[in-house]
Amino acid sequence: MADNNGNEQKPTIENPLRVGICTLDELEEKIKAFRVMNQSALKKRFILSREEVFIPGTGDKILQKGLEIDISRAKLMRRHFPGHQVFKTFQPDEGIVIISDMNEMEGIPLTMDMVTQVMNLGKGAYEGFIDRVDNFGDFLNLLKKALFPKLMLIGYLSPKTLESEQLNFVRIRRVDHYIRTIEITHSKYKPRPYFPRLKNIHIDTSDPKSWSRFVVEVVREYTKSYFVEEF
Repeated sequence: MADNNGNEQKPTIENPLRVGICTLDELEEKIKAFRVMNQSALKKRFILSREEVFIPGTGDKILQKGLEIDISRAKLMRRHFPGHQVFKTFQPDEGIVIISDMNEMEGIPLTMDMVTQVMNLGKGAYEGFIDRVDNFGDFLNLLKKALFPKLMLIGYLSPKTLESEQLNFVRIRRVDHYIRTIEITHSKYKPRPYFPRLKNIHIDTSDPKSWSRFVVEVVREYTKSYFVEEF
């Protein structure tokens, strides 16, 4: 993290999703990207400082805890800190939501495996950042209120309600089309994806490394940069 002397403090391996931290380079990139994203998304993104930061060697405060960091503030920080400097930050779009139905027997094993793998990412530290709902309808209601995940993982959905669930997925995209999404298929419980155009991770019961690849892809998707040119 950042200290008052400008010394770099590297994030620990216990935080692979890098929740609550970012480098100065990442900070500038997010601020620029959020400015573009906020023009079309209903839920607004921003960056707050979780610490007070001073200009190295002085008592002059450059960041105030709890206040938003805008591009002018980030440029001022650039004069005194290197791009790899890590700062404690807060952004509202943090966390993972797992959409997977546990009301039917076929969905329980896949759902439990997904929850376990994601929970193990931070050795329990991410518990407050992980939510699970049975369907897109429930998620849509929460999304319109306080829930604001960065990544959505799609597991098992009931065949009885699949058509309405696909419509709810479209509604979610209208609320916020920047939520990152991965669909999980399974050789036993869900051989085919519901959304063929989405990024897919396949779990094969005959391949013991399937879940390891799932974890790698979740971390990669969650931590990838926001590229303004993609918007």
